[in-house]
Amino acid sequence: MKLHVALVTLLFILTVGHSKAKGIHKMKVEDERIIYERRMEESRSKVGAVTFAFAKHFQTHMVLQKAPQRANIYGFSPTIGQKVTLQLNTVPATHSYNYETTVHQGPAAGVGVWNFVLDPFAPSTVVTIKVTAGAASHTISDVIFGDVWICSGQSNMEMTVIQIDGGAQEIANAHNYPNIRLFTVNRAESTAPQYDLIRVAEAWSKADNNSVGHGAWSYFSAVCWLFGKDIHIARKYPIGLVATDWGGTPVRAWSSPQALAKCGVHDEHALIQPYSFDNYVDQLPEKEKHRLQGPGNSSVLWNAMIHPLLGMTIYGAIWYQGESDSGVTTRVKYNCTFPAMIQDWRANFNKASNGQTSASFPFGFVQLAPNSPSPGSTSGFTDIRWHQTADRGYVPNPDLQNVFMAVAIDLPDFNSTYGTVHPRYKKDIGTRLSISALAVAYHQSGIFQGPLPTGSHKTAAGLVVDYGNTWRLDVRIPDGFELQCASPSRWVHTPIIAHTTTTVTLKYDVCHTGEKVTGLRYAWSESPCALHKCAIYETSKSLPGPPFVSYADFDAFGNPYFTFDRPQYV
Repeated sequence: MKLHVALVTLLFILTVGHSKAKGIHKMKVEDERIIYERRMEESRSKVGAVTFAFAKHFQTHMVLQKAPQRANIYGFSPTIGQKVTLQLNTVPATHSYNYETTVHQGPAAGVGVWNFVLDPFAPSTVVTIKVTAGAASHTISDVIFGDVWICSGQSNMEMTVIQIDGGAQEIANAHNYPNIRLFTVNRAESTAPQYDLIRVAEAWSKADNNSVGHGAWSYFSAVCWLFGKDIHIARKYPIGLVATDWGGTPVRAWSSPQALAKCGVHDEHALIQPYSFDNYVDQLPEKEKHRLQGPGNSSVLWNAMIHPLLGMTIYGAIWYQGESDSGVTTRVKYNCTFPAMIQDWRANFNKASNGQTSASFPFGFVQLAPNSPSPGSTSGFTDIRWHQTADRGYVPNPDLQNVFMAVAIDLPDFNSTYGTVHPRYKKDIGTRLSISALAVAYHQSGIFQGPLPTGSHKTAAGLVVDYGNTWRLDVRIPDGFELQCASPSRWVHTPIIAHTTTTVTLKYDVCHTGEKVTGLRYAWSESPCALHKCAIYETSKSLPGPPFVSYADFDAFGNPYFTFDRPQYV
């Protein structure tokens, strides 16, 4: 399938992995088709004349996806039917590869598309690529093969290296990693899908003090950089990082109309940002506010900042977002909209890249960090954290396969210069995200996430919560657990009164006499603990246990017990 076909007729995804979500209504396929065709018609009406050129994200110094995948190279031309040749020379000059194709009709009148699927190349292979059509030619050089990762989300992904704890040292050392290459998409929105990026903020660059810390974009994404650096060090080959993010944006802005339709998202709702976020933004100069007050309309960032990248062969993606969806109207559907977006991205990248990007490519995310001073609300951020896991508390899981995460509930930064919603402890996040990625995305063995219970049982001493044999527990404080008392329904703090390397025992008699215990939850508040001081960690890598909630089943004697192998809807 040629790239122009993929760009014009992106695959409709027939299913999303969360049909069990409460209150989710599906749109008919015919309705999806009508919406899609309207958007494409808008796109055709707005496209201007093109010249023979690479797509904007194919540049000197870039990283192309290594073997066994095959890199997809494409661009545009006004001359339909014209022959285009591509010559690839290795550096040093030991091998030359030649390819030929023709320009096919693209997504609009006057827009032709040419496309090449290269041979698979080993990591660290350096090449020069020249494309020629008639008398015109373009060359990109110092192109290196490795793994390409997309980094997206809102302001905590956009937060730059210079802003984080230890950022100055990261910038000073960046030149030691020239085979990490960086590219930043400029912020842009569109009401219709774009076939090429509207603007580039930071051209493909080797990592150095300038590109990481003092470039034209005024700094690179910290989480993207830290994650990529850890993967590069562990895998020992080049890593390409494509940052495409915008502060203050909801998941619907990054989702296609088809993905949103699967979750019954048809109308726009006013964004209700966390107070701390609005308070921080209000203090910024006007020109800086735009950077963090991104658009909230459905699909406008998908159209402008994701859609143009779909034909590129990538290895995976990471995501830091959710704060803008913590309001009542949007958080209730996040257990559908987030999994649906992941599945939709995967299907569309696979389709548009001629099948070279995996249809199940690895996808990682950061679970929301604390915000307002402890403990804060028990809704909003807590709901989003849970929905980020498709209501299971862990990943990967049956609804989110090949997905990994970094837990950040123990990283409050209430004195952050950038507002409490923007903690500066991004090095912890980068480390945790890369540990998880090396296990899930690269299949390395070892512990990659914090402890989650496997079951529980009531004893004379209290409620024993069993964490199984995967982890060895590091219990740092006695607080964090709550039991739900059924009449009237309320959550009551219950301390840890004993623990072993695999279990914790909770005080059980915290409800009134005659009340049933009907629920158990952990770290269920906006800011559940102090820095690095939640209750439950594992010992090998100090990974915190994720928050969870479970509702009771009862044995033959009426005693409650809790399981953790199925979704729990809140």
